[in-house]
Amino acid sequence: MIIKLKPIAAFAILIISITACVQNRHNGKAVKMMAEIRPEINYVTHLYTLAELGFSDEDYSARYGGTLPRPAVDTMQKYRELLTFGQGEGGMLAGPFFFGVSSENIPNSDTLKLIIEKIKDMTRETGADSDLMGAVEAISKVYLENYDSYLESVFPQAKADMEDRIDLLNKRLTRNSFVKDWESVTGYKWTRGDYHWLLYRAGENGPSYNNLDSNTNTVWYNQPLDYQLSMFSHEFGIFLMQDAINPVFEEMKEYTASLDLGKDLTYVPWSAFESLSCWYNCKIAGEETEDFRNFGQADAETFCRIFDRLSKEGITDPAELYRKGIIEYLKED
Repeated sequence: MIIKLKPIAAFAILIISITACVQNRHNGKAVKMMAEIRPEINYVTHLYTLAELGFSDEDYSARYGGTLPRPAVDTMQKYRELLTFGQGEGGMLAGPFFFGVSSENIPNSDTLKLIIEKIKDMTRETGADSDLMGAVEAISKVYLENYDSYLESVFPQAKADMEDRIDLLNKRLTRNSFVKDWESVTGYKWTRGDYHWLLYRAGENGPSYNNLDSNTNTVWYNQPLDYQLSMFSHEFGIFLMQDAINPVFEEMKEYTASLDLGKDLTYVPWSAFESLSCWYNCKIAGEETEDFRNFGQADAETFCRIFDRLSKEGITDPAELYRKGIIEYLKED
């Protein structure tokens, strides 16, 4: 489930990692594909999992449930509609508190406090009312009061749990060629430097593969390996195509919202984009890929059949395939 929410502010990425280099070259430089472990995304998913905000993980909750006080859980659950997200849509505070915080480099609660103050300032600048600011204050208190204890009592073991997976993934990444393959099949060029996958320990069931930056995804660490590698390719394709697709995505959101067909069509632009990445991924692999087999919620099978037909009719540009694919899908629907 790939989410395209943008944080409320621009957040820097400073990576603490074990890295591996994929044998691709872009403008004479090798593009590194890296699977990494950082505390920030692990802290945010820790909070979201223990508060059951669209994430769940029985093993993790049994192991670490006692590390988050009940009042903190209650506060997070009180504001769940503001914090949860999925299928391209999200609560008003998911941007800053999930995506924004987890994309920062935060060694301790003093640094987190500075980030939280930025979130508060920017929320005020949007003209937020007292109820929304009250929610921001309450959520901020939870984040600040529990971070240092998380770093001391939870993250060291969570990190140790993931280290073998990091080694395995980075060995596999050295044998993949995502940049070359996707540039070849789409005709687009990758211009964003190295590519990062940030692993987290909490939240086995939840919206994984969430974009934190223009070249950074998050992912639950222990998914089946074949599926995970297929999704790594899938997500790289999403990032490669998004500059061309995003304007059409917004156009199609407005178009589907304007239709009066007696049902909610807001999922269609999201579904089409995910399905287009599945379609190209299958072309690269020369067979059905794990992302295609697991994107039933996006109706990938129907969309890919449409993309096959349009491609045979001579439409090859990904953005045009995407736009016409949605129009044809709505006719079928």
